[in-house]
Amino acid sequence: MAQRMLSLVRSTVAGLPPMTRADAVRVQGVGALVLDVREPAAFAAGHLPGSVNIAADDDVCFCVLRDALLPSGVDVVVAGPAGIAARAAELLADHAPVVGHVADPGRGAVSRRVAGVERAVARQVLDVRSEGPVVDGAVRIPVADVLGRLAELRPDVATAVLDTDGRASSAVASLLRACGFGDVSEIVEVAVVPRPRLRLLASA
Repeated sequence: MAQRMLSLVRSTVAGLPPMTRADAVRVQGVGALVLDVREPAAFAAGHLPGSVNIAADDDVCFCVLRDALLPSGVDVVVAGPAGIAARAAELLADHAPVVGHVADPGRGAVSRRVAGVERAVARQVLDVRSEGPVVDGAVRIPVADVLGRLAELRPDVATAVLDTDGRASSAVASLLRACGFGDVSEIVEVAVVPRPRLRLLASA
């Protein structure tokens, strides 16, 4: 009881019902989505299982990822510190109903973030960038198209999601896990090795 009360006191987002982690899990079970709005590194260190990460510290990035990955109309529980959660709730107002706030998402699950040179451990590499060179062997699906093209991906093989700055990769990787993909990691940096130029030899 004391732990529950402490968790509720920490939730000070005006107009949102405070929830414990147990409350959030319960509403997840009836179709709500837990949206963790902390930055990707904090999310990776620990979060509620099945939650989706869209960082709310940048309005433009949040709205782009919200529109691409969050179905409109689904009930949302916002997870994260009160200040950033309040901003996320404002940005969700015309997109999805926010039904509660969890101040402390806990560490029930963690995300694996790997360097680009380790991407070969994944049998399926999903490149969610909209431009730039395609990584050898990767599937290029821009983040705006991910929801509509999930059927092109195999949920039963190890998957790594590649992005430039880690925001979209964290959002998409967490979405894949929430959709039942069993082994999903993120590639947070890519070592680009320039290809040697071919020298054209003039014939004698």
